[in-house]
Amino acid sequence: MSTAIKPTIAVVTGTGAQGRSISRAFNNSGEWHVRVLTRNPSSEIAQTFAKEGMEIVQADFEDKESLGKAFEGAWAVFSVTIPPWHQKYTNKLGEYEQGVLQADVAKEANVQLFLFSTLPYVGPDYMGLGGVELYDGKARTNDYITSIGLPAVYLGTPAFIDNVHSWPLVKEIEGGSKLEFWDYVVDKDKPVVFLWVERDLGTSALALAESFRLSGKPLSEHPLNHTIQPLGSWRGTWGQVSKEIERQTGIETIHTVIADADQRWHYELTKAFIYQNNHGLYPTVEFPTKTFTDLGVEFGNLEDFVKMKVAPMFIKKSSE
Repeated sequence: MSTAIKPTIAVVTGTGAQGRSISRAFNNSGEWHVRVLTRNPSSEIAQTFAKEGMEIVQADFEDKESLGKAFEGAWAVFSVTIPPWHQKYTNKLGEYEQGVLQADVAKEANVQLFLFSTLPYVGPDYMGLGGVELYDGKARTNDYITSIGLPAVYLGTPAFIDNVHSWPLVKEIEGGSKLEFWDYVVDKDKPVVFLWVERDLGTSALALAESFRLSGKPLSEHPLNHTIQPLGSWRGTWGQVSKEIERQTGIETIHTVIADADQRWHYELTKAFIYQNNHGLYPTVEFPTKTFTDLGVEFGNLEDFVKMKVAPMFIKKSSE
């Protein structure tokens, strides 16, 4: 039995949607020690992770001192930034400032690989929107990380299909005889890149990290260093999602496109959806990408997602 010390990955917001996927994938590999950063170590998911052998560390992604302690001795960091208007957070720093802080602390802690969850750059001139800070703050962070020479890969995330059941985007109407499914701003038939975060984000990040760790070369010389890697499970439409829910549940599903996300979320999110609807995310890229398939990552699909995560919400009720 090997007694080699496992490399550590520190996962920022390790109990959040992206962090959970990262934490589970790296822990399940058996090759990594997972350090979960969370504001609330007593939460149910944090306690579950602790029982599974992960290290739980209380840390604030806006606080340099707590980040420094959490990153100490880590070989890799998974970094994510959160918009200040997000409903579940009370952070004060913008996303660019959060990303710069995390990158600087990682550099000081001698972290070898920085995996950063990012989005495309839109810029102030697109459609008179004045920029889309939800995207642009992350994209500017890519450039900063590169400028300080910290080995990194920028994981370009698209629409999260998980939101269908986590927000949720589907509910019973008319006494359960029908379902209403909705999305924000994006037309039903507009091509969209979807990522099944729970299933595919963690395994993709793990494959990247292992490629760097086992390359036998300086990380700065790895061909994927400082590259943007668009990450998606499949390309489809919100209309296809609605139809698949109807097919699997056998319940008529009404699809509504809500004009904006302002009331529930924030105008910055609405602008992001406007960009998606008019430009698309990574419109010329085929998903899953060759980078990840060459690394051996196997991705989920719409049929399996609905079967596992959405249909049981309604099929059980209808049979009671």
